Amino acid sequence: MVPPLLRREVLEAHATEGDYVHGYMLNPAFETDVRNFNAVRPDVPMDFFWDKKDAPATVSPACNLRFHTIDDRRFIEATAGCRAYATTAGFESVCEAMYLGKPVLMVPTHVEQDCNAYDAMASGAGIISDRFDIGALLDHALIYRPNAAFAGWVDSCEALMMAEIEQAFSPSGTPCLNLQPA
Repeated sequence: MVPPLLRREVLEAHATEGDYVHGYMLNPAFETDVRNFNAVRPDVPMDFFWDKKDAPATVSPACNLRFHTIDDRRFIEATAGCRAYATTAGFESVCEAMYLGKPVLMVPTHVEQDCNAYDAMASGAGIISDRFDIGALLDHALIYRPNAAFAGWVDSCEALMMAEIEQAFSPSGTPCLNLQPA
């Protein structure tokens, strides 16, 4: 087993503890949960990304609430600088948040994401909910401790993969393919 392959931009990102909740909504219908939390707690800055195709690049419907269309660079910067991260439990962004030491609220939308969320929760990534419960995420952020072993494991990815490849093609190993000339 090898660690997840994360984008170089994530591996090079500098994580800081910001004051805002960052998020990604696969389904814009989750916007209601986010807006409802903002109505009760307008003091909490929230910076969410979504796949809403007809939306402008950034929409700010209320004080301290912004929705952005997907932009990889801005998304990674927002992940690195946030206080906590809420998502629909996609594998890549949960791993990125774990690597950057951010507590995660995972809201799975299908079976694969259920598996991702439970595995990530068992690895210390954060909590699972059936909705974007930002209050629960902020409560969890107060007690969250990053899984330093995860970041170290990810950092070892290149060396582990090269060792596996070298082992597979070494004279003492059993190559997967016969690469010898006929």
